[in-house]
Amino acid sequence: DPLPSVLTATQVEAGLDGLPALEREVLILFHLQDLPLAACAEVLGVPPGTVKSRLHRARRMLRSVLVEKGYEA
Repeated sequence: DPLPSVLTATQVEAGLDGLPALEREVLILFHLQDLPLAACAEVLGVPPGTVKSRLHRARRMLRSVLVEKGYEA
């Protein structure tokens, strides 16, 4: 049953609130606003490689925050 592993928007928002600003910002731009990597880089004023590394770090951090809050991530 895949439904128990699906997080609600409220749970994801709570996880995002637990992240530092740089990581939160890149996740919002890429995943929630559906901006391509190049557009994220332009908005953030950093090279695309920096966006990739921030996304990787931010996803790991979000997973940790959600697990700490007791959510299956």
